[in-house]
Amino acid sequence: MHNSATWTLTKASLKMWFRDRQAIFWTFFLPLVIMVIFGVLNFGALGRSDLGIVDLAKNEASKGFVSILEAINAFDLSQGDSEAAERLALESGDRDLVVIIPSDFEPSSAPVVLRVLYDEGSPRETQVGQVILRQILDEMTFTLTEASRLFVLDPQPVTSRNLRFIDFLVPGVVAMSIMQMGLFSVAFAFVQLKRQGILRRLLATPVPPVSFLFAQVSTRLVVSVLQTVILISVAVFFFDVHLAGNPLAVLVLALVGGGVFISMGFAISGWAKSEETAAPIANVIALPMMFLSGVFFPREAMPQALPSITDYLPLTYLAEAMRNVVIDGVTYGQGGMIFTLTFDTQPNPDLTPQLSDNLSAGFDWDINDQISVGAAWVGVDFSNRINSPISFSVSTCSGRTTTRSAPALSSECTMS
Repeated sequence: MHNSATWTLTKASLKMWFRDRQAIFWTFFLPLVIMVIFGVLNFGALGRSDLGIVDLAKNEASKGFVSILEAINAFDLSQGDSEAAERLALESGDRDLVVIIPSDFEPSSAPVVLRVLYDEGSPRETQVGQVILRQILDEMTFTLTEASRLFVLDPQPVTSRNLRFIDFLVPGVVAMSIMQMGLFSVAFAFVQLKRQGILRRLLATPVPPVSFLFAQVSTRLVVSVLQTVILISVAVFFFDVHLAGNPLAVLVLALVGGGVFISMGFAISGWAKSEETAAPIANVIALPMMFLSGVFFPREAMPQALPSITDYLPLTYLAEAMRNVVIDGVTYGQGGMIFTLTFDTQPNPDLTPQLSDNLSAGFDWDINDQISVGAAWVGVDFSNRINSPISFSVSTCSGRTTTRSAPALSSECTMS
């Protein structure tokens, strides 16, 4: 009977949720709008320097110089008619650099001086632009003077993933949408049910409260999975985002993350007395996570103290886990942690057979100057099995360090 009631309540809850147009808008449409806006905007062009050119020479040499500049992707090139107009554009922030090509710009025995006006407020763009300009002028000098080169650059291309901003953004937006759904939908819905007395009346019915809760949680977990499928599909088919990991791992993360934030939503609804109280509480919790958990930009770009604070935000771990699967192709539950343990003192050769008795089968390890141990430590007591028992520490890939009583070891961790 309970199973029948649970299934009936779950179907009713799903129908009620999908008939709520506001819920559909905030759950599906808003994250899509955010992703589309950031996907359409070309953030890769933000690192380019706005370069203005004033060509006073208008000869073959100056035209060749300008054509070289036009072929460089690091510049957004604009040609002006006068120095005054380009200086005004520089002062208004429309240019990072302005190059004034003098009227005597042509090969000669005396050096020709090109004036470069630059914006002091954009030091990175102006420094990069000046380096490129010097390189071009040096190449022109070497070509004209036929001077021998003492140093030669040998460019060698290396194939990389060539990640774009949209590749970084999509997993974060998916995690953010799951967070918003869990917090706001649960908090507002249950505060409203509590204020209207529906939850009290429910206790007078033969329906078990567990069935009602299961139906509500199941509905929101289904929505979390649908959110993830829709957002990832749009990213793959419309923005050419490459899904490196297993799609099932992404859906599992959506379920786990949805469960975490649904629990937080229940906590808010249990404390808040009305919708007016629940709204600011939910926003106080959601907004810091939205902007500090690495959704829109890497946490490494934050000031030094903030990344350690964001380690306590649950959205940080959901966004990073999504990113690990979508971008890096990490599959959780396969492989394991690899610890590289290096002796500070000369190891005892007799330790090799004793290690095999204390570590799980299937580990790859080698003992000469160091021991590489796969997966995790089982209870190992080195104190009577090596010449000089000292404490050691093992650092995992998550950054946590475990200290044990044993020989002095230093550790390095990678993912298998």
